[in-house]
Amino acid sequence: MQFYGDYHTHSRCSDGRQNCREIIHAAQEKGLREIAITDHGPLVAVIGVDSPETYLQLKEKVQSLPLDDGYPRVYVGAEANIRDMNGTLDIPPDVTDQLDILIAGLHPYTMPTSWQDGCQLFAQNSLRHLGRKHREKAVNNNTKATVETLYQNPRVDILAHPGLFFKVDVEEVARACVDNEVLFEINCGHEHPSLSDIMKAERSGVDFIVNSDAHFQETVGSLDYGDKTLGRLDLDEDRIVNRASGGGFKKWGKRDKDCTYS
Repeated sequence: MQFYGDYHTHSRCSDGRQNCREIIHAAQEKGLREIAITDHGPLVAVIGVDSPETYLQLKEKVQSLPLDDGYPRVYVGAEANIRDMNGTLDIPPDVTDQLDILIAGLHPYTMPTSWQDGCQLFAQNSLRHLGRKHREKAVNNNTKATVETLYQNPRVDILAHPGLFFKVDVEEVARACVDNEVLFEINCGHEHPSLSDIMKAERSGVDFIVNSDAHFQETVGSLDYGDKTLGRLDLDEDRIVNRASGGGFKKWGKRDKDCTYS
């Protein structure tokens, strides 16, 4: 399968090892028509941006680049971190409203909104290896936090690597994606989810997006895991929004204004 764009990459503004120019050039080299720069939210240890304002500065920088018709269309977004059981994100709405694409996901070492949420979500997830009861409680909490995120944040476009780091009930999360028009990500950088979890999600009617989660220039647009995994399924290609024939972000993105820089 050929792909129209890659909508999950990281620059040096967070934990990437590439600047925005290098990301755009790599996307051009891979023949992509669109690319998104989506750095980690600020409230995750070590890997996050310095502050929410970093995204707005990055937008200004991308807008100033002399990109001609030979370059892909560029979007600036964020991979926000889920902070609590109520689905609170670590980027305020006044900033996310100005971004093109909003990805959300659970990540370790995220600052919770309260001590109680830290225990319920992050500490409980660390205890999941201690036995069935701990594991079940962690899955329930992870699932609730993820589902609440999708219902409480209507701007979210993509659910990042569902179940990675924080195991979830895939069917329940996929149904929430369907209800809120959120794309279920197949993450090629982490080779996640597994084929079995993709099959579970597929039965819900969810739409998928295949992304690289690239942190290095050479992995921008590296979408082989998604291509090979989907090739093993009898899946309607229309369910893969960033397939080459899909038409790009303007066909599936939630933003109703033109936020492109090209």
